[in-house]
Amino acid sequence: MKDNKKCIDLDIYNLLEDLISFSDTRGKILECNDAFASFSSVSKDSIIGNYENTLFNSNYTADSHNDSEDNKEVLVYEEIITIHNEIKIFDTKRRFLYDGENVEGILTIRKDITQNKEASVLYQEDKKILKHIAQGDNLLHVLNEVIKSAEKMKSDMRCSILLLDKSGKRLFSAAAPSIPEFFTKKVDGMKIGEDVGSCGAAAYLKKRIIVEDISEHDNWGQAKNLALKAGLQACWSQPILSSKGEVLGTFAMYYNHPKKPTEFDLHVIEDRASIAGIAIEKHKNEYQIQRNLEREKKQEELLMHKSKQAMMGEMLENIAHQWRQPLSVISTSATGLKVKKELGILDDALEHKALESINENAQYLSQTIDDFRNYFKSDNIEVKFNIKEAFENTLTLIDITLKSKSVNVISDIHNIVLFTLENELTQVFMNILNNSVDELAFLDEEERFIYVQAYQDKNNAVIKIIDSAKGAKEEIINRIFEPYFTTKHQSNGTGIGLYMCKEIIEKHMKGTIEARNNSFIHENKEYHGLEFVITLPI
Repeated sequence: MKDNKKCIDLDIYNLLEDLISFSDTRGKILECNDAFASFSSVSKDSIIGNYENTLFNSNYTADSHNDSEDNKEVLVYEEIITIHNEIKIFDTKRRFLYDGENVEGILTIRKDITQNKEASVLYQEDKKILKHIAQGDNLLHVLNEVIKSAEKMKSDMRCSILLLDKSGKRLFSAAAPSIPEFFTKKVDGMKIGEDVGSCGAAAYLKKRIIVEDISEHDNWGQAKNLALKAGLQACWSQPILSSKGEVLGTFAMYYNHPKKPTEFDLHVIEDRASIAGIAIEKHKNEYQIQRNLEREKKQEELLMHKSKQAMMGEMLENIAHQWRQPLSVISTSATGLKVKKELGILDDALEHKALESINENAQYLSQTIDDFRNYFKSDNIEVKFNIKEAFENTLTLIDITLKSKSVNVISDIHNIVLFTLENELTQVFMNILNNSVDELAFLDEEERFIYVQAYQDKNNAVIKIIDSAKGAKEEIINRIFEPYFTTKHQSNGTGIGLYMCKEIIEKHMKGTIEARNNSFIHENKEYHGLEFVITLPI
């Protein structure tokens, strides 16, 4: 055989990180580079003349004989267990060296792909868990999946996730599917501290805590017996942090034997804690959003109730005004009938006329009851209705107010049919009209007008309500829809009417409402005032 050093150029191969060796056809090693010797953790003198299977515990875990066409090279996927009980993964190339037709030896080049393989595994597991998070799966389910994904990487590893409570002082068990229940129950609710186990210290110090041997570490104190009973002898804990750096909990890895973490172990614990943090923070944010929505809904309901109460006061006043005259007619007619009958001067024609008057006014009272009862219905049900009819019904409800304040309503409303909340739209009309009436009261009676226009613009209904009250200052218009903002005296307004108009139109009816100064022409005269523009989808 030729000088093997001519077959393997050590000056070049010693510069490479790949493990390179030259052996005879029986596998006896004749030469190797420095990287091979370093990996084997023995001297070159001990390697030369030895066999690979005595140096390495090697397994071919992929298709191991991928022969080249000329049968001079074999590619294999190899897993080697080191003397430190770690698994290293190699792409191994065995090249047959020939002397003529005879094989002179075998040149083996091992490329360490452990980190690439581990990164690929982490990436695939991350994708699975992030999919669970994106789908909105239950938090506990996601956290259990985080643990399972870590545990499948090492058969002798078990994991747990603890969450920090609102006080930021205690940790509670969230997920620990492979750890004995008696252990998780005992540590549930533990108070954090710089010398409290691995997790308590990690949460307190906001840094990773590595305990290689629980039985010899001061942090575990009396809890070490409990841990040993559960078969736990090593514990590494990583704090789970939010995007703002706040501690959310801890992710811990346990082993049933004392162990120092490898570089890959540290990647895993950091990665799993990070993924768990995303899931926990998303859950907390969604929970807070839900609470805020519920709080806003309650606040809106309260404001709606107050608005209804304020409107009811005005309605009762309208009812009183509208009932006063017909009740007076009924009372007068009935009294007249009684007196005439007592005096013996009641004839049939007079009696018929009086009774007819009583009936007409009673029917009127009954109709007003129906009008107001329809308005105060509490069921917010979408119905099909005509905007023109809805507005005319609104005018009926506030007819007395308009007449008492000498306000003339001019309308140009097309027949447009909507399918939405009729009563809520009526409330919006009433709020806007009542605000206009209050402002018009400061003008001369012949100047008090409200102009209402409604028309269809493509797929929307546009409703414009403008008064002749000279308009409002820009700073008022900018705040006009704010809750509790009012320019009236406290006894005359609550400041929630127009706010509720905006809430109803935009949130309940999916439309828009805006206020601006504008003008309109009536009987060849121009009037200026505040205009409300409502746009509703048809």
